[in-house]
Amino acid sequence: MKLACLSAVFALALFSSTAAFATSLPAGFTAVPLAAITNDRDTSVSNIELMLDGHAQVRGIYLETRDNKTSEPVLAKGQVYPLTGIESRDGVVLGQGQGVKAIFLRGEIEAQAGRGSLVIRYLTNGIFKHYSECRVNLERLGPDQWQLVNAYDGQPVEHIEVQTWALGISTLANVCPVNKA
Repeated sequence: MKLACLSAVFALALFSSTAAFATSLPAGFTAVPLAAITNDRDTSVSNIELMLDGHAQVRGIYLETRDNKTSEPVLAKGQVYPLTGIESRDGVVLGQGQGVKAIFLRGEIEAQAGRGSLVIRYLTNGIFKHYSECRVNLERLGPDQWQLVNAYDGQPVEHIEVQTWALGISTLANVCPVNKA
């Protein structure tokens, strides 16, 4: 029974932080799509986007979540993550629930150089509070075009699938290296 309850807590923890904050993209900013994020627990779809100001400078990340692929965009919930938070020592919390911080994002984005290096840290075992992390790079393709790039194999990342297990997150498919047993 405890395991079933703990499993339910982690299902809620995955990306539920966006449900608590209904925020729209700030005026004067444009959003540049990076990747879609799904998970194996529900049908929600989150889109992670860079926030650019009027001078095409990166100012943060915008995460917009819909209940499913066919949900009305007007009903989407969004969250703004300023660049200063992402570049801080601990980064920002992208996913949490029931007091459990499940997914963190931190790193540096060099807008002038057109690149960035990000680390995604995720909860792999909630009982022992064990986290794992993966790196993902960011590259500018044009004045207002950017893409995520897998730091391990150099492939563009357009979709991230959060794969879970009873006690947390097992991997972030398309971002984390594949473990061969």
